[in-house]
Amino acid sequence: MELRHLRYFTAVADTLHFGRAARRVHVSQPTLSQQIRQLEEELGTPLFERARAGVRLTQAGELFRTYASRALEDVDAGRMAVGALRGLATGALRVGYPPSMRGVVVPALAAVLRRHPGLALSAEEAVVRRVERRLADGRLDVGLGYAPARSPDLDTEPVFDSRLALVVARGHALASAESVGARQLSNEPFALLSSGLRVRARVDAWFAAMRLRPHIALESNAVGTVLAIVRAGLAVTILPEPHLSDAERVVVKRLSPAPRTELAALLWRKGAPRAPAAELFATEVRTRARDAGA
Repeated sequence: MELRHLRYFTAVADTLHFGRAARRVHVSQPTLSQQIRQLEEELGTPLFERARAGVRLTQAGELFRTYASRALEDVDAGRMAVGALRGLATGALRVGYPPSMRGVVVPALAAVLRRHPGLALSAEEAVVRRVERRLADGRLDVGLGYAPARSPDLDTEPVFDSRLALVVARGHALASAESVGARQLSNEPFALLSSGLRVRARVDAWFAAMRLRPHIALESNAVGTVLAIVRAGLAVTILPEPHLSDAERVVVKRLSPAPRTELAALLWRKGAPRAPAAELFATEVRTRARDAGA
């Protein structure tokens, strides 16, 4: 018994017509009939009743149809899995994310590349609006942002709570405090992400609610630059807590009262097939968000 026998049998079982079945599987009707006879001989029983009124399945045919369909589904699934694996070996992955999510995204990308070094990765740091726009236009495979998305063309998959926290150097006077309030920050210099970024808007909203006018010593659109200044003891900062997993020589402290929390999310283009590499990246993001205690 060969795979073609199962395909030919299934075509006849679906159409109950040898002519239509032959056209479906792109063979002549005599060839199809011969292959069905071979299958029946191997099984030792007729699978179809042939009469002037038409063709119908025998009891054995009905029983065999279940197993033949299942076998073909398994073969097709296996072919798709092998194709996906081949795509991971030679394909590409385009990811967009805001600077504040670098601490989750970069380790996830590194894990993907370690497992599949043949992949060509493209990582784009941009404001969330640009990430959404490029994803909706098909220029990214997956993005990171917030739920709900602004664009109606995107689906969101929340993965963790984005909580703002104070970040100070290990030797800073506030490093031993259980939590930090606005009054304790009134004389501190700040290194903050640039205006126009969504995280910065959340930080500014907390300052406004606390009636605090911070002394901003540095603004940058790069999280690495902000953290370098903090590690040097030259300023403090406020960043989303789960994204600090790659930061060294800093201490993360709770703010009191706690700033508003947002849902960080994987962003997908509605109705578009998800590339295997994008699914693999998403799995790594979920794992790292969970491990960070998000």
